[in-house]
Amino acid sequence: MPRVLLTGFMPFGNHEVNPTEAIVQSFPSLIPIKNPFGKGSSEVSVEKRILTVDEIGSQWAANELESREWDAILHLGLCGECTRPRIEVRAQDNLEMRIPDNSGRQIHEGRLSGSGDIPTPVPVKKWGVEDWEIEVEISNDAGLFICNETYFRTLEALNSHQFAIPCLFLHLPSSDHLSKQDASKLVRQMLAHMLYKPSIQVAAGMFTSEHGFLAMKRGKDEPKAGKWEFPGGTVESHETPEFALLRELQEELGLDATIVKKAGVWSHNYPFIHVQIHGYIVESPDLDDLQLRVHSEMKWISSQDDLNLDWLEADIPIVKDLLKEIH
Repeated sequence: MPRVLLTGFMPFGNHEVNPTEAIVQSFPSLIPIKNPFGKGSSEVSVEKRILTVDEIGSQWAANELESREWDAILHLGLCGECTRPRIEVRAQDNLEMRIPDNSGRQIHEGRLSGSGDIPTPVPVKKWGVEDWEIEVEISNDAGLFICNETYFRTLEALNSHQFAIPCLFLHLPSSDHLSKQDASKLVRQMLAHMLYKPSIQVAAGMFTSEHGFLAMKRGKDEPKAGKWEFPGGTVESHETPEFALLRELQEELGLDATIVKKAGVWSHNYPFIHVQIHGYIVESPDLDDLQLRVHSEMKWISSQDDLNLDWLEADIPIVKDLLKEIH
């Protein structure tokens, strides 16, 4: 049975009530969850914890990771200035406390580790939240108080232990803007999306020549920066893989390309997402004039030694198959 950790906070500052405390305390210990991405359902065990609004509370989940067996972690926090829920996808490596925490601690211009912000690996942007009944925002700003500190410490510990456990922070507005019933419904919806993997379709293009086939290195501002891959991208819901590939080649490389033939379909399971890659042999008369708009380097691949490049995991089987054809 999957087991999740659900946390809320005690009241703090001028807030006599923290709605996350009541939401967590009233949450059932066992809940049925349906797969939001396909077939299947399961019963889920919910461990509930109300955290203190101080350094000890912010570190509780991180300190308990090695002794617990959670399949997902969802932190809830109050955002008094928000009018709608916010799914936080990044914890900041900063503290700037406008008010003291409940222990009297008040830090200004503080760093949590000095190693930089930590994004969640959970693919929230693939969830289709724009179609949810309860309107939510995807946010990169978890604040600079205990909510952010808690999120950062948990993600930091997960990375340190190399635990592939989905972890998110959900900021909830006051009950004036979101009822307890709707908040609980949203929590259930998020847990379902965290426990089941979304599946995405990707289109990839393989330019070939006497030099081999062309690969690209992701730029420093891209997800999985520095990884080698084939140009292409996600197939949107209204697109065919072929249409998506030609669009992506224009966006990424500035090329008008033609599809020669389909090379195959490959599948890969990442910890938090399933990817199906549609590969195509492509050509363009303007290949010599391509632009590296989102990539930092390009390379013609022709040798088994090129397998030593730092490839995206999903692309490695494709590289091996193409090298077999060359040799």
